[in-house]
Amino acid sequence: MDFKTIKNTKHYLYDNVNEFNISWPTIPVRHNWRFGVEGEWVYTDDDFVCQILRKLTVLSSNNKKIACVRTVCGTFKTNNQKKNMLGEDGIADNIYTFSGKSIGRERFKDRDYTSKELMFARYVATGKLTHTEAYKLAYPEATSESYIKRRCDKLLKTEKLDKMISEAKRKKLDEEGVTDNWLIERYKTIADLAESDTAKLRSLDSLAKISGLFENEQSKSEQVTIWRGFSPEQLEGVETHGKAELVAHAEKDEND
Repeated sequence: MDFKTIKNTKHYLYDNVNEFNISWPTIPVRHNWRFGVEGEWVYTDDDFVCQILRKLTVLSSNNKKIACVRTVCGTFKTNNQKKNMLGEDGIADNIYTFSGKSIGRERFKDRDYTSKELMFARYVATGKLTHTEAYKLAYPEATSESYIKRRCDKLLKTEKLDKMISEAKRKKLDEEGVTDNWLIERYKTIADLAESDTAKLRSLDSLAKISGLFENEQSKSEQVTIWRGFSPEQLEGVETHGKAELVAHAEKDEND
């Protein structure tokens, strides 16, 4: 369950009819929201439950009247069969537009972040909170546990949030003085002074990876393919069942 406060009144979005019935056991729910009337509770297209806050008519570009309904999920044209009302998308940022999003929010998103997403990323980056705890702090208006879990999973799968969390972690480390140079110096100190061979090897291994040593060694490996009786130029015109015939394949080091 989630809600949006409009003019000091809370308007709810329920996860399912069972959750709705706990609060309103005697009120029926209409199955098709497109035929709902103002004040009536309806199912969304994915079986969430919300209320028709207003039934209204707008004019199309050719001056035709189009019936619409307004809910906490946004405003929808009742004659548009291709546009579903989905509770899974959550409460709309702007319920008065068909997109559900305000122009100001869209411009803010053009900068590739939102304040709440940034706050969520920073809470996750601390490592002190679970993902759901971080979400609740960033989105205090969200109350449904199932909704919070779904939104967390969805956010954490996005490349943008992953980048924001990495940047937040990097910023936090920099604030604590844990820079790249500091880490390298610490690894080197351990490799030089550690009494345990295991600790030394781990530090050396980390330093080798940081320097790219293993990648450089691997890149020195050169693939050599042997084609019997043909030069590379001749091979372009030679095919066996549509493919050039591979006779042997080997690898050699460029130092050989």
